[in-house]
Amino acid sequence: MPWRYPHRLVKPYIITARGRQWDDQMVDAARATATRQLEFDDAMGSVGLGVVVLHLGDDGIYLVVQSWAKDFQSRQSIFSGMDVDDLRPAPIGAAPCVWELEVLSHERASYVNHILGADVDVDAWLDDALDTRPQPKYDGIPSGT
Repeated sequence: MPWRYPHRLVKPYIITARGRQWDDQMVDAARATATRQLEFDDAMGSVGLGVVVLHLGDDGIYLVVQSWAKDFQSRQSIFSGMDVDDLRPAPIGAAPCVWELEVLSHERASYVNHILGADVDVDAWLDDALDTRPQPKYDGIPSGT
């Protein structure tokens, strides 16, 4: 479900390491942190569309906030901590991990396809979400045998 604000739409994602669980309180805390960053991004020229990735990793919690800006630009901020209530700006030089990049790569393509094209389609952009739920691994045995 997108986060809807008066002048902003955000596609939120959650990624978890095996065994990590999330709940609505964690999402609410991450949303509060993301909202502060998104408000700053708005003041810096955001077009009002963004993506947030909450990643519950083995070694901590990460929050990636990306806003699309004018002239084909984006603004990206990363927060990290041991708990969602302890998220702080990540150290200089920190970058998204491969799992976060999978979401961001999908979102880049979605933005190009649905927003930068001749026919801007915000609804199609909102509907074009990556499924981050764990997928069963193929074990080499055909199903039904």
